[in-house]
Order: sequence, then structure tokens, then C-alpha cells
Amino acid sequence: MAANNSDTKPKKVARIHRFAIGVNVLLQITFLLFILLCVNYYGFKHFKRWDFSRNHKFELSGQTIQLLNSLQKPLKIFIFFSSDPRLPGGDVYQDVNSLLKEYQYAGNGKVDVEMIDPFKDLSRARALMAQYKFGNENVVVVDYQGHSKLVSATDMAQYDESAEEEGQPPKLTAFKGEQALTSAIMEVTEEKQNKVYLIGGKGGPELASDELSGFKAYMDRQNIKLDTLTLMNVGEIPSDASGLMLIGAKYDLTDRELQLLRDYWDKQGRLFIALDPSGITPKLDAFLKEVGIAPQDDRVLRTMAISPMLSGIMRDVASIFSDSSPITKQLQGVETVFIGQTQSLAVTQPAGVHTDTLVTAGEGYWGETKYQGTDSSPITYDPKTDFSAPLTIAASAEKGAVPDETVDVETSRMIVTGNADFLGNDALNQANIDFVVAGINWLLNRKELIGIPPKSEEQFTLNLTDQQMQRMELLVMVVMPVAVAMVGGFVWAQRRR
Repeated sequence: MAANNSDTKPKKVARIHRFAIGVNVLLQITFLLFILLCVNYYGFKHFKRWDFSRNHKFELSGQTIQLLNSLQKPLKIFIFFSSDPRLPGGDVYQDVNSLLKEYQYAGNGKVDVEMIDPFKDLSRARALMAQYKFGNENVVVVDYQGHSKLVSATDMAQYDESAEEEGQPPKLTAFKGEQALTSAIMEVTEEKQNKVYLIGGKGGPELASDELSGFKAYMDRQNIKLDTLTLMNVGEIPSDASGLMLIGAKYDLTDRELQLLRDYWDKQGRLFIALDPSGITPKLDAFLKEVGIAPQDDRVLRTMAISPMLSGIMRDVASIFSDSSPITKQLQGVETVFIGQTQSLAVTQPAGVHTDTLVTAGEGYWGETKYQGTDSSPITYDPKTDFSAPLTIAASAEKGAVPDETVDVETSRMIVTGNADFLGNDALNQANIDFVVAGINWLLNRKELIGIPPKSEEQFTLNLTDQQMQRMELLVMVVMPVAVAMVGGFVWAQRRR
């Protein structure tokens, strides 16, 4: 019996060890799965996205992120798109889809995006078409508390139409998705549309002219309606005016018109005045001097070397944006050019008004007071009569503000530029667009200063020399297979050992 007990006892111990090992492995697996579950849950709720694309195509601007963060209620976005490239806008299907994923991420749970393929989900497509009144087309529907806006696929793409002359389809040159979508979100979230009047009848460009068509298009994207106002035909500034603009006035205001402008300014009015240096406007200049921004009746220019023996005059002003104002802070370090005639502005600080420099002329420019020179009397800098650097060519004024930024009060605001040509189509470059849009939004007290440029479709070409191609062939066809074979042989030898 003793012998039998001695034979069975080791088997009992062995069974206990196997059971303990099994429980230990099960606990380890369970604990590992629990850790993986916790990591995945935390990663799903708390994560960060980076855009590593070549031109940061889907990286949202700070202005769009501010707008999404300011949403008080949920925003719904429906992507009613077909990936068929033969349909208008079908070639931006992937871009729209990827961009709206960034909107959804930046919305922190307040942006709900739904993708509908009209060919795969017919019942859902019909329901949306009946609800939002659109046909069988590629659109994005933005809905905020019952206020909706349709954004066509073609509004989010910029095409080169010249290819159609050769029988080819239009070529996609830029993606304007963020421009169009952010503008639509602003339109449905704002309680009312801002209306800015352009003062007419003073010799400046008219709102319906081709010269201001580009500027007007950018204002439309900001949900700002532009209209024309003739001061001589009204008894007071319309109550629906969110702001007034005076662009390139060649003729002066009458006493009555100036009084209307002064009364509007005193009642928390918002003014954007782009001066034509060649205009004769002494009354308007006197009013601006009272505000603290006085035109100096000069021409900002500098000499330019044409050849070792000959120099000329540069009248287009290379300009630098100031970093001291909220209007131009986002443009810090950006340079632009004000094309055409420009005069400098003397900025002072009158009682009750805070003025700020927005744009200054670049290095080498001066303010020439005797700008009507001839070949017999060439234009040269005279320190006794001319204005030296730094020269201000755009400034802002605010009346009624308080030093404490946490206190929100209604104020009078004004922007004055010494150049009006930079608003024309021929001179409206991207930096100028961003400056004007930011300035108008500052006047209207909109914290979301939207000025989003289109993302260009860049074609990347990798050009390799014959020697580089031979090296690549050697690497792919010889070096890499040999390296894999050597590693495999080493592992096999270790296992055999």
C-alpha cells in the first residue's frame, strides 16, 4: 500500500502545478485584454490628429477651429455625394470626405457628419432631397437648428477651363472646401446676415464693376451682403447697416454728407475707408485727422536700380503687417504689395480714441511730397520736406473701448488705408484678401476672422537620373533580397543550434 501511495502522490502534485499554471496564464491573458480594452477606450475618447500631407491639404485654419468651438448646439452635415468622377464635382469626393472628418474631430462632439451615397442608399437620399429641396447632384447640406445651407461640389473646387477648348475636361487646380463649408456654417449659425453699404457717387469703383468682383465674392463667402448707398439720397444711415465702406473717392463729401458720416461714427458706427491719393477730399481728410489718422498728401516710393548707371522709381509698395493689432496679428511675418499710388498716414492718439498701425511700408521707402517730378527735376528724397520711414499706410481707430478685454462694450471702429487700388482684381493677392477679410470682421466684431485661402492641387514629380535609377534597381533587386536571406539564414542557424 505504501508503494502504491508513493506512486500516486507525484501525479497529484503534477496535476496541482498544471492547474496553477493554467489559472496564472488565464489571469495574465484576462489582465492583458483588460489593459488593451482600457487603452483602446481611452484612445477612442482622447486622441490627436496630424496632417502629414505635402501641402497640409486637410489641416483646418485657426479661424475654422474657433468657429466650431463656438457652436452652442449640435451641427449636422450631410455629404450627398457620388464618387463617380463623371458627375460635376465627383473628383473632389475624397477631399470632401477627408475634410469633413477634420470638421467632426475639431467639433468636439458637436458636429455630426453623415455620408449618403445616392446610388446605394436610395430611400435616405430621397428623404433628404425632399427635406432640403435639391435635385440629384453632389452637394453638402449644413443644418443648424433648422437653418440649412446647400454647398455644391462645384463651389468647393476651382477648375482651369482652358482645357475645354481642346476637348478635354476642366482641370482641377485648387480645393476650396474649407472656404465654402466654413462660410456656410457661419451663415446658418448667425442670427442675421451682416449688411455693409458701399458709399457711391464719389468717383470710386462701383459695386457692380468688374474691378470689385473679386472683393465682392470674398465678402459673400463671409456671409456679408454688400449694397450701394448714396448719401445725398438719405436722411440718415440705414438702421440695417452693419458697416460703411468708402473706396477710392475722387470727390469730396458735402457738409451734409460729412455730418451723416460723423453722426454714424459717434453712434458706434463701423467704417472702412480706402483712400485714393489722387482724390481731392479736404473735408474727408480733416475728419480723419480728428479721428487720429491723417492723410499726409505724399506718395510712398523708393528708388530702384535698373542698371549700374541708371535707377528708377518704384511706386508699388512692398508692405509689412504689424503684429500689434488683432487684425494683422495672424499675418505676422507676411509681406505683401500695395499696387498703385499710396500715401502715408500720420497716426496720433486723440482723447478717447485708440489708434493702431496695421501696415507699414518696407525698407527703403519714403513719403515724397513733391511727387510730380519731371525729367529735368527728378524725384529724390529730401529730409527737410519728405517723410522718412517708418511709414504707416493702413491704420485702425476705436472709440469707446475699455482697457479690460473681458468687458464687452459697443465701440466705434474704423480702418483707413492710403491705397484703394489694392482692392481691385488686378492687385487683390492672397495676403491682401486675408487683411481685408480680417479687417471687415474686426469692424463687425466677429471673433471668427475668416480668411481661408484655397488649397492648391500640387502635382509632385520625382525626377531621377540614370545613376539614381541604377542604384534603386540594385537596392530593390539585390541588396534587400540578400539582406532578407541573411536574416533568415541566421534565424534558422540559431534554431538548429
